[in-house]
Amino acid sequence: MTVTEQIDATLAALLPSVTAQQESYFSDHGVYYQMLWTHTSPPAGMTAPDNLSAVPVGQDPATVSGLPALMRSRLRIDTYGKPDGWVMTLEASVNGEVWRKQIDCGVRPEWSTAWAVPPSP
Repeated sequence: MTVTEQIDATLAALLPSVTAQQESYFSDHGVYYQMLWTHTSPPAGMTAPDNLSAVPVGQDPATVSGLPALMRSRLRIDTYGKPDGWVMTLEASVNGEVWRKQIDCGVRPEWSTAWAVPPSP
């Protein structure tokens, strides 16, 4: 199993819980929550999140409960078009390259991407 397949397997188990938590947060606040990166840089191995206390400006602290203690990728959640949806972005360092995947959870399926090395800025 490749690194990205391992991450996808973890994500498949985590995504239903994240979605339920997002819907609960939306029910209480009228918006989905945003989450900054779980790790300050893309992990090259199984690493504990080191950035969970970071909170977006103007938002109540909210993190995904049930995250694994050690993760092979970092995770971020961005919201768009309140209340249309949210996008989960994953990044991992694989053989010295940062790989990224995005999963749209809303009305913009075209924002979902497969694992790829993003172009340099």
